[in-house]
Amino acid sequence: MNYKIVGFTSLFVVFFSCGCILNILAQTNCDTSLTKLSAGPLGYKDRGDRCEGIYIKEVGSTTLQVVSLTEYFGQYNLKSGKPLTITWNNPPGNNYVSLRAQGLRRKLYYRMDTYQPAKKMFYSWPTNFLASLNIAKSEIGVAGISQYSVGGLQRNIYIPLRISQEKENIQTGIYNLILLPGIELSEVFISIAPLAADGHLGKFIMDGKKLGYGYYPAERGIAIPVSGLKESGIYYLEIGAQLKNGGTSTKEIWFYHSKTN
Repeated sequence: MNYKIVGFTSLFVVFFSCGCILNILAQTNCDTSLTKLSAGPLGYKDRGDRCEGIYIKEVGSTTLQVVSLTEYFGQYNLKSGKPLTITWNNPPGNNYVSLRAQGLRRKLYYRMDTYQPAKKMFYSWPTNFLASLNIAKSEIGVAGISQYSVGGLQRNIYIPLRISQEKENIQTGIYNLILLPGIELSEVFISIAPLAADGHLGKFIMDGKKLGYGYYPAERGIAIPVSGLKESGIYYLEIGAQLKNGGTSTKEIWFYHSKTN
């Protein structure tokens, strides 16, 4: 199937209308839509430098949701009490970075949100809440998003993260993206291209590459490797999906790549 790229203005409008863009300009940690769905001591609420907790899932889910983009995510020991250190390369624009963690385990409706200055380039994430819910590394996705003007439009730019309990700072230039489908898929296709300063796409590095995993159940994370990037800069990534019950769906994101030394 040939997935075409629609105009950037259209993508921007669609992205906002689906509620996928984070309000980074507000620089508030809590997602008010979740605080209304939370209760009790473990409920999602303000916990100082972040909002964290569990909430009640509303009916309905996004067909294709990017829930994690990491360059490195090491194993951790919840019994140690040590925090997780999240690091990133300072993106263009010198803005804030929105860090979001969310549950991937079925019926684990967990979220952590915090806004950090991009130039700080690290965040120390306490693990006491992860320990209280016994959330393993495989059961969460973590993403960082900043805002940057591309082609005259403000866009959400995913920033690849490095996460470690032992403060490793491993940089490979190869990323792991996790897609969470709301419904079962039959196949997934990936396209990647560099983005010029004026918002136009360069030559595609991948163009409709088939994942070929064979099985894509609903509400289970799909790991997608992102590699082959050369120059530092902002890249466009399109995910095209064939739905199990017929039809197609697409998801477009932009992400920042910093060339390793």
